[in-house]
Amino acid sequence: VNLTICPHTETCCTRNMEEKLSTLTRKDHARHLEESFKILKTNFASRTKKFDDFFTELLDKARADLHEMFVKTYGLLYQQNSQIFTQLFDDLRGYYKGKDKNLAEVMDSFFSKLLQRMFELINSNYKFDDSYLVCVTERMNDLKPFGDVPQKLSLHVKRSFIAARTFVQGLAIGRDVVTAVVE
Repeated sequence: VNLTICPHTETCCTRNMEEKLSTLTRKDHARHLEESFKILKTNFASRTKKFDDFFTELLDKARADLHEMFVKTYGLLYQQNSQIFTQLFDDLRGYYKGKDKNLAEVMDSFFSKLLQRMFELINSNYKFDDSYLVCVTERMNDLKPFGDVPQKLSLHVKRSFIAARTFVQGLAIGRDVVTAVVE
């Protein structure tokens, strides 16, 4: 009469047997659930690391390849001004790793610094003050010294880095949620 799982008709079950079966079933279910969450957590953690390693490696390779190509092409001239490119890649890495950076400002700053430096090099017979160089960069959209490359490159960089950062952050959040559920 006081059974909750077994049928209320004639049965060999007792209340004690039901409690033991219920406890055993709960423990077994909890163990299976915990194993599933551990697998899920490991999966999220490994995928997050794999993607992060892959994207970071791509960024490092792009940096190294660009550096190598520019050293071969422009030699000492590039090497003396390579900090402009180094800063760009540092800013891009910082954005990807979660620093509060505005990609449009990063790209604008890169092309502004590049224009100023190129302007100084092309006109090396003259000495320009900072206000004049700022004026030149403010007219960059009118002058279009790089054609439409800044707009196109900035668009591609923003799309790629926003997607990559969002993806790796999503994986990390998934991992953290699973970890919180397990604990």
